[in-house]
Amino acid sequence: MAMRTGQPRWGPPSTVTATSAPPQPAFSSSFTTDPPAEFLCPISGTLMADPVVVPPGQIFERACIQACSALAFSPPAVTADLSSSASSSSPLVLVPNVALRTAILNWCDRLALPHPAPLSLDTAHDIVRRLMPQQEEQPSLQLNRPPQQAATSVRVRRRSTGAEDFVQEPMRTGGSLEEEIMAVLAAEGASPAELAAAMASLRQATRENREVRGQLCTPRLLAALRPMLLSADADVQVNAAAVMVNLSLEPENKVRIVRSGAVSPLVDVLRGGHPEARDHAAGAMYSLAVEDENRAAIGVLGAIPPLLELFASAMVGYRARREAGMALYHVSLSGMNRSKIARAPGAVRTLLAAAEVRDRANEADAAKLRKLAVMILANLAGCPDGRAALMDGGAVAAIVRLMRNGSAAPGSAEEEYCISTLYGMSRGSLRFRGLARAAGVEAALQPVAEGDGRVGRDMARRTLRAMCGEDDEAPVTAAGLLGRQWDDRSVVSEGLVSIRRPPHRSNYAGPSGSNTTQF
Repeated sequence: MAMRTGQPRWGPPSTVTATSAPPQPAFSSSFTTDPPAEFLCPISGTLMADPVVVPPGQIFERACIQACSALAFSPPAVTADLSSSASSSSPLVLVPNVALRTAILNWCDRLALPHPAPLSLDTAHDIVRRLMPQQEEQPSLQLNRPPQQAATSVRVRRRSTGAEDFVQEPMRTGGSLEEEIMAVLAAEGASPAELAAAMASLRQATRENREVRGQLCTPRLLAALRPMLLSADADVQVNAAAVMVNLSLEPENKVRIVRSGAVSPLVDVLRGGHPEARDHAAGAMYSLAVEDENRAAIGVLGAIPPLLELFASAMVGYRARREAGMALYHVSLSGMNRSKIARAPGAVRTLLAAAEVRDRANEADAAKLRKLAVMILANLAGCPDGRAALMDGGAVAAIVRLMRNGSAAPGSAEEEYCISTLYGMSRGSLRFRGLARAAGVEAALQPVAEGDGRVGRDMARRTLRAMCGEDDEAPVTAAGLLGRQWDDRSVVSEGLVSIRRPPHRSNYAGPSGSNTTQF
């Protein structure tokens, strides 16, 4: 297997082309050994976070095989027939492979690598769709048309005797489509209805055709879209924001969009745009923030405060809050942005409040938002400004509450992020020791530290050592934790490796490594 160097990230890349091989996991530049082949999902090519066994015995990442079943598609790697599983009355039987998951986590711990994050269903569907044959992936395309013709009909505005009507006509793809759109956008005196029709046509074309998304992401069209994002007309603004989301789905477009100057108008939409346009702007920010190169620019251009406000708002829908939270998570993977988030007024308290929100009407969505909040908090604990802001904002006591009230269930990813946050705050901080003792961190972490194979066990033990005032890198001198008193100044650390930063994931149990929603 080929190996790439760079920032350690598990999870799928933002997109997978239909003709390319499955994506390969990225490794730290200091890591020189490939993971065992059995640790990688045959569909996504990434390290498995939730491996399951599928009859007659193959092992896949859960979300990938669920996506194959939902799309009634069996990739070459799958020997089971999934073509009829989507409509079958009997669900696909998936048996968790606990032994393999434990082996993968232990392998990561031995090499001081972050644990892999489960794929979201959105991301898995995107991966599987791109592995499907072209005619299956886009059944609506009229393949008998000349290549320069668009595959779908679009709405074109005509004038007739002073009235206005909209008809279905084929529009040309690529350069010709760009010329038609630019002719409308550049026309003097173009009415809001004409601009809205042009944006609707562009939205439709970029939604249904990946090739068109690549062809239309030109500096000229991106420059023309910027004022459309700031339009006072709701239809124009909403469709322009949706176009930005669609264009950003292609990996080669992400950096182009940011370099075109589109982030600033998207930030303006986040701050005060039409509610639907604001939702799309959050989706575009999420999609753009998946690309490492874009994260610093997104933070510098002021996206963090409006994203925080949108994520914390109970007045907007779940999808918008999720997109804003995912954007914040990916943005917070940049050290520069962690400090910006930490210094944003009320940011830590906002995130802590989101981490504790309950919603009886839709608890499943609330749980996902809580998980996003603790993921961002764990990232903040990875920098000095973040650690200080967390302790100023009462994070130590709040994290202990999460672990005690069931919001971070034992063995869950949420618990791991909570432990990661506590571990980050404990590093070299005398202040943390006092706050931790007052909040009852010892009682919260001891069951994890004493557990066999419990996720986060090693970080829990290191945090307890820090509470004793022991050096995080000191050699292990004790053989057990049960029955030890704090005066013993020694906590077990069997098989630990140096964990120099909290575990970061490149994607959330979703929403995906990239925004896969088309608008």
